[in-house]
Amino acid sequence: MTMPTRFFLYAIIVTLTALAALEGAARLVEAYALSARAASTESPGWQTEFFGSLFDWHEPDPDLLWRFKTHLRNPLIMTNSEHMLGEDISRAKAPGTYRVLIIGDSSPVGLGLASRRQTFAEILRYLLDKYRAGRENVEVLNAAVSGYSSEQVSRFLALKGWVYDPDVVVVYCGNNDGSISGPISDQQLLEAQRLKTVRSVLSRMALYRVLRTMLASQGGPSYQTNDSLTVRVSPERFETNLRAIIDQCRRHGRPVIFLKPPVPYLWPAGLQFKPFLHVTGKDGRVLLPQAMADFLGRNMKYCLDTALFHKLYAQSDVFTRAVYGSAYTGIDDPEKALVEGQAPAARDSTDPLALNNLGVAYWERGRFQAADSAFCEARRAFATRYGDLRTPLVSAAASPFFFNTAINLLAADSAHSERWYDTASLAFAYLDSALQSDYFSLRIKRAYWEKIDALKGAPGVAVIDLPGLFQRNGGEGLFIDHCHPTAQGHILIAQQIYDTIRARDW
Repeated sequence: MTMPTRFFLYAIIVTLTALAALEGAARLVEAYALSARAASTESPGWQTEFFGSLFDWHEPDPDLLWRFKTHLRNPLIMTNSEHMLGEDISRAKAPGTYRVLIIGDSSPVGLGLASRRQTFAEILRYLLDKYRAGRENVEVLNAAVSGYSSEQVSRFLALKGWVYDPDVVVVYCGNNDGSISGPISDQQLLEAQRLKTVRSVLSRMALYRVLRTMLASQGGPSYQTNDSLTVRVSPERFETNLRAIIDQCRRHGRPVIFLKPPVPYLWPAGLQFKPFLHVTGKDGRVLLPQAMADFLGRNMKYCLDTALFHKLYAQSDVFTRAVYGSAYTGIDDPEKALVEGQAPAARDSTDPLALNNLGVAYWERGRFQAADSAFCEARRAFATRYGDLRTPLVSAAASPFFFNTAINLLAADSAHSERWYDTASLAFAYLDSALQSDYFSLRIKRAYWEKIDALKGAPGVAVIDLPGLFQRNGGEGLFIDHCHPTAQGHILIAQQIYDTIRARDW
Protein backbone atom coordinates (compact mmCIF):
# COMPACT_ATOMS: atom_id res chain seq x y z
CA MET A 1 0.00 0.00 0.00
CA THR A 2 1.45 3.33 -1.06
CA MET A 3 2.05 6.18 1.37
CA PRO A 4 -0.73 8.45 -0.06
CA THR A 5 -3.22 5.57 0.22
CA ARG A 6 -2.26 4.84 3.84
CA PHE A 7 -2.53 8.53 4.68
CA PHE A 8 -5.95 8.75 3.03
CA LEU A 9 -7.27 5.72 4.92
CA TYR A 10 -5.82 7.06 8.15
CA ALA A 11 -7.56 10.41 7.57
CA ILE A 12 -10.88 8.65 6.95
CA ILE A 13 -10.54 6.58 10.13
CA VAL A 14 -9.66 9.65 12.21
CA THR A 15 -12.56 11.62 10.73
CA LEU A 16 -15.09 8.86 11.31
CA THR A 17 -13.83 8.33 14.86
CA ALA A 18 -14.12 12.05 15.57
CA LEU A 19 -17.64 12.17 14.14
CA ALA A 20 -18.65 9.13 16.20
CA ALA A 21 -17.22 10.73 19.31
CA LEU A 22 -19.09 13.97 18.63
CA GLU A 23 -22.32 12.10 17.97
CA GLY A 24 -21.87 10.13 21.16
CA ALA A 25 -21.14 13.30 23.11
CA ALA A 26 -24.19 14.99 21.60
CA ARG A 27 -26.38 12.04 22.60
CA LEU A 28 -24.96 12.14 26.09
CA VAL A 29 -25.61 15.85 26.35
CA GLU A 30 -29.13 15.37 25.05
CA ALA A 31 -29.80 12.55 27.52
CA TYR A 32 -28.44 14.54 30.43
CA ALA A 33 -30.29 17.71 29.44
CA LEU A 34 -33.60 15.85 29.33
CA SER A 35 -32.83 14.17 32.62
CA ALA A 36 -31.88 17.48 34.20
CA ARG A 37 -35.06 19.07 32.94
CA ALA A 38 -37.19 16.37 34.54
CA ALA A 39 -35.17 16.36 37.75
CA SER A 40 -35.11 20.15 38.09
CA THR A 41 -38.85 20.35 38.61
CA GLU A 42 -40.35 20.37 42.05
CA SER A 43 -43.15 18.09 40.84
CA PRO A 44 -42.68 16.88 37.25
CA GLY A 45 -46.13 15.34 37.23
CA TRP A 46 -48.40 15.08 40.26
CA GLN A 47 -50.73 12.71 38.43
CA THR A 48 -47.79 10.36 37.78
CA GLU A 49 -47.02 10.20 41.49
CA PHE A 50 -50.68 9.97 42.44
CA PHE A 51 -51.51 7.10 40.10
CA GLY A 52 -48.08 5.47 40.32
CA SER A 53 -47.81 5.11 44.08
CA LEU A 54 -50.79 6.55 45.97
CA PHE A 55 -53.89 5.27 44.21
CA ASP A 56 -54.62 1.79 45.62
CA TRP A 57 -55.32 0.22 42.22
CA HIS A 58 -52.12 1.33 40.52
CA GLU A 59 -48.38 0.81 40.64
CA PRO A 60 -45.39 2.32 38.80
CA ASP A 61 -44.69 1.03 35.30
CA PRO A 62 -41.22 1.28 33.72
CA ASP A 63 -42.62 1.98 30.25
CA LEU A 64 -45.95 3.77 30.81
CA LEU A 65 -45.52 5.63 34.15
CA TRP A 66 -48.21 3.56 35.88
CA ARG A 67 -50.48 0.54 35.35
CA PHE A 68 -53.07 -1.50 37.22
CA LYS A 69 -51.82 -3.91 39.86
CA THR A 70 -52.31 -7.59 39.12
CA HIS A 71 -55.12 -9.70 40.58
CA LEU A 72 -57.27 -6.88 41.91
CA ARG A 73 -60.72 -8.04 42.99
CA ASN A 74 -63.58 -5.66 43.77
CA PRO A 75 -67.04 -5.03 42.25
CA LEU A 76 -65.59 -2.69 39.59
CA ILE A 77 -61.96 -3.67 39.08
CA MET A 78 -60.80 -7.19 38.33
CA THR A 79 -57.33 -7.53 36.83
CA ASN A 80 -55.32 -10.47 35.55
CA SER A 81 -51.64 -11.39 35.67
CA GLU A 82 -50.99 -9.09 32.67
CA HIS A 83 -52.22 -5.97 34.55
CA MET A 84 -55.27 -5.85 32.27
CA LEU A 85 -58.94 -5.86 33.20
CA GLY A 86 -60.72 -9.21 33.31
CA GLU A 87 -59.72 -12.83 33.65
CA ASP A 88 -56.38 -14.22 32.47
CA ILE A 89 -56.26 -14.71 28.74
CA SER A 90 -53.73 -16.40 26.49
CA ARG A 91 -51.56 -14.09 24.43
CA ALA A 92 -51.76 -16.52 21.54
CA LYS A 93 -55.15 -16.31 19.87
CA ALA A 94 -56.82 -19.68 19.43
CA PRO A 95 -58.12 -20.58 15.95
CA GLY A 96 -61.65 -19.38 15.37
CA THR A 97 -61.34 -16.53 17.88
CA TYR A 98 -62.47 -12.97 17.22
CA ARG A 99 -60.71 -10.41 19.43
CA VAL A 100 -61.50 -6.77 20.16
CA LEU A 101 -58.86 -4.78 22.04
CA ILE A 102 -60.06 -1.71 23.95
CA ILE A 103 -57.43 0.84 24.97
CA GLY A 104 -58.03 4.10 26.76
CA ASP A 105 -58.63 5.85 30.06
CA SER A 106 -61.01 5.49 33.03
CA SER A 107 -64.22 5.70 30.98
CA PRO A 108 -63.73 2.23 29.39
CA VAL A 109 -62.66 1.05 32.86
CA GLY A 110 -66.13 2.05 34.03
CA LEU A 111 -65.14 4.37 36.84
CA GLY A 112 -68.20 5.35 38.86
CA LEU A 113 -70.30 2.32 37.88
CA ALA A 114 -71.63 -0.14 40.43
CA SER A 115 -70.24 -3.17 38.60
CA ARG A 116 -67.73 -4.01 35.88
CA ARG A 117 -70.53 -5.88 34.12
CA GLN A 118 -72.05 -2.49 33.25
CA THR A 119 -69.05 -1.36 31.19
CA PHE A 120 -69.40 -1.08 27.43
CA ALA A 121 -66.64 -3.70 27.06
CA GLU A 122 -68.76 -6.33 28.79
CA ILE A 123 -71.93 -5.29 26.95
CA LEU A 124 -70.07 -5.37 23.61
CA ARG A 125 -68.86 -8.87 24.40
CA TYR A 126 -72.47 -9.97 24.96
CA LEU A 127 -73.67 -8.37 21.70
CA LEU A 128 -70.84 -9.89 19.64
CA ASP A 129 -71.35 -13.29 21.25
CA LYS A 130 -74.95 -13.31 20.02
CA TYR A 131 -73.98 -12.08 16.54
CA ARG A 132 -71.14 -14.54 16.01
CA ALA A 133 -72.67 -17.46 17.91
CA GLY A 134 -71.65 -20.82 16.43
CA ARG A 135 -69.04 -19.24 14.17
CA GLU A 136 -66.34 -17.76 16.37
CA ASN A 137 -65.33 -17.45 19.98
CA VAL A 138 -65.49 -13.77 20.98
CA GLU A 139 -62.95 -12.15 23.29
CA VAL A 140 -63.03 -8.47 24.30
CA LEU A 141 -59.77 -7.43 25.95
CA ASN A 142 -60.07 -4.30 28.08
CA ALA A 143 -56.61 -2.74 28.43
CA ALA A 144 -57.84 0.69 29.52
CA VAL A 145 -56.16 2.27 32.57
CA SER A 146 -57.56 5.13 34.62
CA GLY A 147 -55.57 8.33 34.21
CA TYR A 148 -54.05 7.41 30.84
CA SER A 149 -53.49 10.04 28.17
CA SER A 150 -53.14 9.40 24.43
CA GLU A 151 -49.36 9.29 24.96
CA GLN A 152 -49.68 6.23 27.18
CA VAL A 153 -52.43 4.65 25.09
CA SER A 154 -50.39 4.84 21.89
CA ARG A 155 -47.29 3.47 23.59
CA PHE A 156 -49.22 0.67 25.25
CA LEU A 157 -50.44 -0.51 21.85
CA ALA A 158 -46.92 -0.38 20.41
CA LEU A 159 -45.23 -2.12 23.34
CA LYS A 160 -47.84 -4.60 24.54
CA GLY A 161 -51.04 -4.55 22.52
CA TRP A 162 -50.07 -6.46 19.41
CA VAL A 163 -48.97 -9.60 21.24
CA TYR A 164 -52.70 -10.32 21.59
CA ASP A 165 -53.30 -10.11 17.81
CA PRO A 166 -56.61 -8.18 17.97
CA ASP A 167 -58.98 -8.16 15.01
CA VAL A 168 -60.28 -4.67 15.87
CA VAL A 169 -58.80 -1.93 18.08
CA VAL A 170 -61.14 0.47 19.94
CA VAL A 171 -59.67 3.72 21.31
CA TYR A 172 -61.22 6.01 23.94
CA CYS A 173 -59.03 8.83 25.26
CA GLY A 174 -58.71 12.63 25.46
CA ASN A 175 -60.16 13.62 28.81
CA ASN A 176 -56.81 13.44 30.59
CA ASP A 177 -54.72 14.97 27.81
CA GLY A 178 -55.87 18.55 28.34
CA SER A 179 -55.20 18.67 32.08
CA ILE A 180 -52.29 20.16 34.02
CA SER A 181 -50.02 17.71 35.81
CA GLY A 182 -46.77 19.66 36.06
CA PRO A 183 -44.13 21.64 34.19
CA ILE A 184 -43.38 19.00 31.55
CA SER A 185 -45.55 16.98 29.20
CA ASP A 186 -46.31 13.26 29.24
CA GLN A 187 -44.06 12.83 26.22
CA GLN A 188 -41.10 14.33 28.07
CA LEU A 189 -41.85 12.34 31.22
CA LEU A 190 -41.93 9.08 29.26
CA GLU A 191 -38.74 9.93 27.37
CA ALA A 192 -36.98 10.77 30.61
CA GLN A 193 -38.19 7.51 32.15
CA ARG A 194 -36.95 5.49 29.20
CA LEU A 195 -33.50 7.04 29.62
CA LYS A 196 -33.12 5.99 33.26
CA THR A 197 -31.56 2.65 32.32
CA VAL A 198 -29.35 4.28 29.68
CA ARG A 199 -28.12 6.89 32.15
CA SER A 200 -27.41 4.18 34.72
CA VAL A 201 -25.11 2.44 32.24
CA LEU A 202 -23.51 5.65 30.99
CA SER A 203 -22.77 6.84 34.50
CA ARG A 204 -19.99 4.23 34.59
CA MET A 205 -18.21 6.05 31.74
CA ALA A 206 -15.75 8.79 32.55
CA LEU A 207 -16.74 10.86 29.48
CA TYR A 208 -20.39 10.92 30.59
CA ARG A 209 -19.44 11.93 34.12
CA VAL A 210 -17.26 14.76 32.82
CA LEU A 211 -19.97 16.05 30.50
CA ARG A 212 -22.54 15.79 33.26
CA THR A 213 -20.38 17.83 35.59
CA MET A 214 -19.78 20.45 32.90
CA LEU A 215 -23.49 20.78 32.17
CA ALA A 216 -24.41 20.96 35.83
CA SER A 217 -21.90 23.75 36.38
CA GLN A 218 -23.62 25.84 33.71
CA GLY A 219 -26.82 26.02 35.74
CA GLY A 220 -29.24 24.90 33.03
CA PRO A 221 -32.77 26.15 32.49
CA SER A 222 -35.25 26.48 35.31
CA TYR A 223 -38.76 25.07 35.03
CA GLN A 224 -40.04 26.30 38.37
CA THR A 225 -41.97 29.35 37.20
CA ASN A 226 -45.75 29.37 37.43
CA ASP A 227 -46.30 29.96 33.72
CA SER A 228 -44.27 26.85 32.85
CA LEU A 229 -47.09 24.52 33.94
CA THR A 230 -48.41 22.84 30.83
CA VAL A 231 -51.03 20.34 29.73
CA ARG A 232 -50.10 16.69 29.69
CA VAL A 233 -50.59 16.36 25.92
CA SER A 234 -51.06 19.28 23.54
CA PRO A 235 -53.71 19.04 20.80
CA GLU A 236 -50.93 18.75 18.20
CA ARG A 237 -49.27 15.91 20.07
CA PHE A 238 -52.68 14.32 20.60
CA GLU A 239 -53.13 14.16 16.83
CA THR A 240 -49.64 12.68 16.44
CA ASN A 241 -50.49 9.95 18.93
CA LEU A 242 -53.80 9.10 17.24
CA ARG A 243 -52.16 8.90 13.84
CA ALA A 244 -49.43 6.71 15.33
CA ILE A 245 -52.19 4.32 16.44
CA ILE A 246 -53.62 4.34 12.90
CA ASP A 247 -50.17 3.62 11.43
CA GLN A 248 -49.72 0.70 13.82
CA CYS A 249 -53.10 -0.73 12.88
CA ARG A 250 -52.35 -0.41 9.16
CA ARG A 251 -49.02 -2.20 9.55
CA HIS A 252 -50.84 -5.07 11.24
CA GLY A 253 -53.76 -4.97 8.79
CA ARG A 254 -56.35 -4.19 11.45
CA PRO A 255 -59.13 -1.58 11.57
CA VAL A 256 -59.43 0.94 14.40
CA ILE A 257 -62.47 2.62 15.95
CA PHE A 258 -62.00 5.97 17.70
CA LEU A 259 -64.61 6.97 20.24
CA LYS A 260 -64.97 10.75 20.45
CA PRO A 261 -65.47 11.31 24.20
CA PRO A 262 -68.68 13.04 25.28
CA VAL A 263 -68.51 15.80 27.88
CA PRO A 264 -70.93 17.36 30.40
CA TYR A 265 -71.21 21.15 30.32
CA LEU A 266 -72.91 21.69 33.68
CA TRP A 267 -70.03 20.24 35.68
CA PRO A 268 -68.50 23.01 37.89
CA ALA A 269 -65.37 24.29 36.17
CA GLY A 270 -61.96 24.66 37.79
CA LEU A 271 -62.87 22.61 40.85
CA GLN A 272 -62.06 18.95 40.30
CA PHE A 273 -58.50 18.88 41.68
CA LYS A 274 -59.37 20.81 44.85
CA PRO A 275 -59.79 17.64 46.99
CA PHE A 276 -56.08 16.94 46.36
CA LEU A 277 -54.86 20.23 47.85
CA HIS A 278 -53.39 18.53 50.90
CA VAL A 279 -52.47 15.13 49.45
CA THR A 280 -48.75 14.47 49.96
CA GLY A 281 -46.32 12.05 48.39
CA LYS A 282 -44.04 9.57 50.13
CA ASP A 283 -41.60 12.36 50.94
CA GLY A 284 -44.30 14.42 52.65
CA ARG A 285 -44.36 17.03 49.89
CA VAL A 286 -47.72 18.25 48.62
CA LEU A 287 -48.32 16.71 45.19
CA LEU A 288 -49.96 19.64 43.44
CA PRO A 289 -47.60 22.32 42.05
CA GLN A 290 -47.74 25.36 44.30
CA ALA A 291 -49.14 27.60 41.58
CA MET A 292 -52.07 25.22 41.07
CA ALA A 293 -52.63 24.94 44.81
CA ASP A 294 -52.73 28.73 45.14
CA PHE A 295 -55.57 29.06 42.63
CA LEU A 296 -57.49 25.99 43.81
CA GLY A 297 -57.30 27.14 47.41
CA ARG A 298 -58.97 30.48 46.71
CA ASN A 299 -61.92 31.53 48.86
CA MET A 300 -64.17 31.28 45.82
CA LYS A 301 -67.93 30.72 45.82
CA TYR A 302 -69.81 28.75 43.16
CA CYS A 303 -73.34 28.94 41.83
CA LEU A 304 -74.17 25.37 42.83
CA ASP A 305 -77.71 24.15 43.20
CA THR A 306 -77.77 21.04 45.37
CA ALA A 307 -81.14 19.89 44.00
CA LEU A 308 -79.90 20.24 40.41
CA PHE A 309 -76.64 18.47 41.24
CA HIS A 310 -78.46 15.48 42.70
CA LYS A 311 -80.81 15.42 39.73
CA LEU A 312 -77.93 15.39 37.24
CA TYR A 313 -75.46 13.24 39.14
CA ALA A 314 -77.71 11.04 41.25
CA GLN A 315 -75.46 8.05 40.50
CA SER A 316 -72.32 9.90 41.53
CA ASP A 317 -69.56 8.10 43.42
CA VAL A 318 -67.72 9.15 46.59
CA PHE A 319 -65.11 11.14 44.70
CA THR A 320 -67.75 13.10 42.79
CA ARG A 321 -69.45 14.05 46.01
CA ALA A 322 -66.07 15.04 47.47
CA VAL A 323 -65.43 17.38 44.54
CA TYR A 324 -68.84 18.96 44.92
CA GLY A 325 -68.37 19.34 48.66
CA SER A 326 -64.94 20.93 48.19
CA ALA A 327 -66.64 23.96 46.65
CA TYR A 328 -67.90 24.86 50.11
CA THR A 329 -64.61 24.55 51.98
CA GLY A 330 -63.12 27.81 53.20
CA ILE A 331 -66.15 29.84 52.08
CA ASP A 332 -67.57 32.67 54.16
CA ASP A 333 -71.20 32.74 55.22
CA PRO A 334 -73.27 33.96 52.22
CA GLU A 335 -75.18 36.49 54.32
CA LYS A 336 -71.88 37.99 55.48
CA ALA A 337 -70.58 38.04 51.90
CA LEU A 338 -73.61 39.95 50.69
CA VAL A 339 -73.46 42.51 53.49
CA GLU A 340 -69.76 43.09 52.99
CA GLY A 341 -70.16 43.10 49.22
CA GLN A 342 -72.70 45.90 49.36
CA ALA A 343 -70.28 48.18 51.20
CA PRO A 344 -68.99 50.96 48.88
CA ALA A 345 -65.38 49.86 49.24
CA ALA A 346 -66.20 46.29 48.25
CA ARG A 347 -68.52 47.34 45.42
CA ASP A 348 -65.72 49.35 43.83
CA SER A 349 -63.17 46.62 44.51
CA THR A 350 -60.87 45.36 41.78
CA ASP A 351 -60.60 42.02 43.58
CA PRO A 352 -62.13 39.42 41.24
CA LEU A 353 -62.83 37.01 44.11
CA ALA A 354 -64.77 39.60 46.13
CA LEU A 355 -66.81 40.52 43.07
CA ASN A 356 -67.46 36.87 42.22
CA ASN A 357 -68.57 36.03 45.75
CA LEU A 358 -70.85 39.05 45.75
CA GLY A 359 -72.41 37.75 42.52
CA VAL A 360 -73.00 34.32 44.03
CA ALA A 361 -74.63 35.93 47.08
CA TYR A 362 -77.00 37.81 44.75
CA TRP A 363 -77.67 34.59 42.79
CA GLU A 364 -78.59 32.73 45.97
CA ARG A 365 -81.27 35.36 46.61
CA GLY A 366 -82.68 35.34 43.10
CA ARG A 367 -81.25 38.76 42.20
CA PHE A 368 -80.03 37.54 38.84
CA GLN A 369 -79.44 40.89 37.12
CA ALA A 370 -77.33 42.16 40.01
CA ALA A 371 -75.44 38.86 40.01
CA ASP A 372 -74.75 39.14 36.27
CA SER A 373 -73.29 42.62 36.73
CA ALA A 374 -71.05 41.40 39.55
CA PHE A 375 -69.83 38.45 37.49
CA CYS A 376 -69.08 40.73 34.55
CA GLU A 377 -66.98 42.97 36.81
CA ALA A 378 -65.27 39.90 38.29
CA ARG A 379 -64.23 38.62 34.84
CA ARG A 380 -62.95 42.06 33.89
CA ALA A 381 -61.01 42.40 37.14
CA PHE A 382 -59.46 38.95 36.72
CA ALA A 383 -58.35 39.74 33.16
CA THR A 384 -56.86 43.05 34.32
CA ARG A 385 -54.97 41.42 37.17
CA TYR A 386 -53.60 38.39 35.34
CA GLY A 387 -53.36 39.64 31.77
CA ASP A 388 -52.80 36.85 29.26
CA LEU A 389 -55.48 34.20 29.76
CA ARG A 390 -53.97 31.87 27.17
CA THR A 391 -51.58 30.05 29.52
CA PRO A 392 -53.19 26.84 30.86
CA LEU A 393 -52.74 27.85 34.49
CA VAL A 394 -54.37 31.29 34.23
CA SER A 395 -57.00 30.00 31.82
CA ALA A 396 -58.00 27.28 34.27
CA ALA A 397 -58.16 29.81 37.11
CA ALA A 398 -60.55 31.94 35.03
CA SER A 399 -62.94 29.10 34.17
CA PRO A 400 -65.15 29.35 37.32
CA PHE A 401 -66.06 32.95 36.45
CA PHE A 402 -67.58 31.75 33.15
CA PHE A 403 -69.32 28.86 34.89
CA ASN A 404 -70.96 31.11 37.49
CA THR A 405 -72.11 33.54 34.80
CA ALA A 406 -73.72 30.69 32.86
CA ILE A 407 -75.52 29.16 35.85
CA ASN A 408 -76.87 32.56 36.81
CA LEU A 409 -78.27 33.04 33.30
CA LEU A 410 -79.85 29.58 33.39
CA ALA A 411 -81.40 30.28 36.79
CA ALA A 412 -82.86 33.53 35.50
CA ASP A 413 -84.49 31.50 32.71
CA SER A 414 -85.48 28.53 34.88
CA ALA A 415 -89.06 28.60 33.59
CA HIS A 416 -87.71 27.35 30.25
CA SER A 417 -85.45 24.47 31.31
CA GLU A 418 -85.43 23.09 27.77
CA ARG A 419 -83.13 25.97 26.84
CA TRP A 420 -80.44 24.63 29.14
CA TYR A 421 -79.14 22.48 26.30
CA ASP A 422 -79.64 25.06 23.57
CA THR A 423 -76.20 25.40 21.96
CA ALA A 424 -77.23 28.76 20.48
CA SER A 425 -77.98 30.34 23.87
CA LEU A 426 -75.76 32.85 25.67
CA ALA A 427 -75.67 30.61 28.74
CA PHE A 428 -74.30 27.73 26.68
CA ALA A 429 -71.63 30.04 25.24
CA TYR A 430 -70.43 30.76 28.78
CA LEU A 431 -70.60 27.08 29.73
CA ASP A 432 -68.52 26.26 26.66
CA SER A 433 -66.00 28.98 27.58
CA ALA A 434 -65.76 27.48 31.08
CA LEU A 435 -65.15 24.03 29.61
CA GLN A 436 -62.55 25.12 27.05
CA SER A 437 -60.52 26.97 29.68
CA ASP A 438 -60.87 24.36 32.44
CA TYR A 439 -57.48 22.64 32.65
CA PHE A 440 -58.14 21.85 36.33
CA SER A 441 -60.67 19.17 35.33
CA LEU A 442 -60.44 16.01 33.27
CA ARG A 443 -62.72 17.02 30.41
CA ILE A 444 -61.80 16.91 26.74
CA LYS A 445 -61.64 20.26 24.91
CA ARG A 446 -62.82 21.28 21.44
CA ALA A 447 -59.28 21.36 20.02
CA TYR A 448 -58.91 17.65 20.80
CA TRP A 449 -62.34 16.87 19.34
CA GLU A 450 -61.23 18.52 16.11
CA LYS A 451 -58.19 16.23 15.92
CA ILE A 452 -60.44 13.19 16.26
CA ASP A 453 -62.88 14.52 13.64
CA ALA A 454 -59.98 14.97 11.22
CA LEU A 455 -59.53 11.18 11.17
CA LYS A 456 -62.93 10.57 9.59
CA GLY A 457 -62.85 8.97 6.18
CA ALA A 458 -59.39 7.43 6.51
CA PRO A 459 -59.21 3.82 5.27
CA GLY A 460 -59.71 1.30 8.03
CA VAL A 461 -60.74 4.02 10.48
CA ALA A 462 -64.13 4.72 12.05
CA VAL A 463 -64.98 7.66 14.31
CA ILE A 464 -68.03 7.38 16.55
CA ASP A 465 -69.50 10.73 17.59
CA LEU A 466 -70.43 10.08 21.21
CA PRO A 467 -71.12 13.77 22.02
CA GLY A 468 -73.85 13.80 19.40
CA LEU A 469 -75.16 10.42 20.53
CA PHE A 470 -75.37 11.55 24.15
CA GLN A 471 -77.01 14.83 23.23
CA ARG A 472 -79.77 13.00 21.40
CA ASN A 473 -80.37 10.50 24.19
CA GLY A 474 -80.28 12.29 27.52
CA GLY A 475 -77.48 14.86 27.55
CA GLU A 476 -76.17 15.68 31.02
CA GLY A 477 -78.20 12.86 32.53
CA LEU A 478 -75.87 10.30 30.94
CA PHE A 479 -72.87 11.36 33.06
CA ILE A 480 -71.94 10.21 36.52
CA ASP A 481 -69.56 13.12 36.97
CA HIS A 482 -67.10 15.27 34.98
CA CYS A 483 -66.65 12.75 32.14
CA HIS A 484 -67.67 9.19 33.05
CA PRO A 485 -70.82 7.79 31.42
CA THR A 486 -73.65 6.22 33.40
CA ALA A 487 -74.67 2.59 32.91
CA GLN A 488 -77.16 3.78 30.26
CA GLY A 489 -74.35 5.70 28.57
CA HIS A 490 -72.24 2.53 28.41
CA ILE A 491 -75.14 0.68 26.78
CA LEU A 492 -75.34 3.34 24.08
CA ILE A 493 -71.58 3.19 23.48
CA ALA A 494 -71.54 -0.60 23.21
CA GLN A 495 -74.41 -0.57 20.72
CA GLN A 496 -72.63 2.00 18.54
CA ILE A 497 -69.40 -0.01 18.47
CA TYR A 498 -71.36 -3.17 17.66
CA ASP A 499 -73.28 -1.44 14.86
CA THR A 500 -70.04 -0.06 13.41
CA ILE A 501 -68.35 -3.48 13.40
CA ARG A 502 -71.35 -5.06 11.69
CA ALA A 503 -71.86 -2.27 9.16
CA ARG A 504 -68.23 -2.39 8.05
CA ASP A 505 -68.00 -6.18 8.30
CA TRP A 506 -64.99 -5.94 10.64
